[in-house]
Amino acid sequence: MADSQQKQSTADSPPLTLQPIGDPIFYDRVLWEARFSPQGRWLVGVGQDAKIVRWTVGDSTDENPTGLTAAESLTGHNGWLTGMVFHPTLEHLFTVDSWGQLACYPYAQATASEPLWKLPAAHDGWIRAIAIHNSGAQIATSGNDGVVRLWSTGDGAKVSEWTHGSKVMSLAFAPDGKSLVSGDLFGVIRQWDLERGEVVREISAAPLYQKHNNQECGGVRRLVFSPRGDRLAAIGQKEPRGGFATGIPCVMVFDWETGTVEREMPVGDRNDGFAYDAIFHRSGHLIACSSAFPRKGPLWLWHPEEEEAALIDKKLSNGFSLSPHPDGKRVALLICNAPNGNGRGLKGGEYPGGSSRIHLMQITPQEANDR
Repeated sequence: MADSQQKQSTADSPPLTLQPIGDPIFYDRVLWEARFSPQGRWLVGVGQDAKIVRWTVGDSTDENPTGLTAAESLTGHNGWLTGMVFHPTLEHLFTVDSWGQLACYPYAQATASEPLWKLPAAHDGWIRAIAIHNSGAQIATSGNDGVVRLWSTGDGAKVSEWTHGSKVMSLAFAPDGKSLVSGDLFGVIRQWDLERGEVVREISAAPLYQKHNNQECGGVRRLVFSPRGDRLAAIGQKEPRGGFATGIPCVMVFDWETGTVEREMPVGDRNDGFAYDAIFHRSGHLIACSSAFPRKGPLWLWHPEEEEAALIDKKLSNGFSLSPHPDGKRVALLICNAPNGNGRGLKGGEYPGGSSRIHLMQITPQEANDR
């Protein structure tokens, strides 16, 4: 097993607090993700209206505490936008959608621009996952067709194609640049050797899958490496059930060297739904968000070396994504309200539409607040 002394210990990592910065940013459609650019000068969101929504990130002022200012949205997709990644050095954004399209946009221009390139049929249908190599040279995509494809970021040329074998829901490149991991509906994580294009290991996240009432439920919804690559987090739902997709939000943290479970982090109850995203803070703590029914699904903070969560915030419910600012002091939490009309017509027979709020939060060590 990897030397535990190399992992950040809680003795050197005081608990963190998350304090709101200004009022939330409102958007009138459901977004799936909202993420800071690598240089921290842009915040970009994607979701159900097929638009790439942008805000510039400036200094905080009394009139604008968040420093966020809306910019013109980018267009060119037809289906729901299901994921995005930034190039680590170039101001290029890669987006995927539910119709199977992959596209590359210049995202940092003041006015809207056309994509640099796009592949309308990169996959046969819904793309559920996209990841970028830390070199910026390649991106990986996959989804309902169960095929993992690698593409050149420069022109969209296909580099490789591998068959995972079932619906892929998540992808992540290892920080050492040698491996790609793919997570599927059935709680299986496969490690691919990039040079050989072969599966070299399977890791089980079986608690995140269950067949219930003849429905295949759960899956590894997201995969996230710690910055140093010594831990891998698999994000989803423990003991998932069919019908209303009830289950307990859960993050499984693996020791990457051995592939063994280091910590299982179930938080909340059976009505709190899925954990949708998580990030490793530089302190070693993992911050995760979850969502299910309206006002269900907490935000939590947990260090993998601790037995229990350090913080569970039920007020910040319905979280879909978390994005740390490069300064390490702020995080953007995306919260979505997606009401279920369920056949109940409102005025004029119309159903309520979903909306989103982005909470900008200050990350502060507890000891700093106690001074």
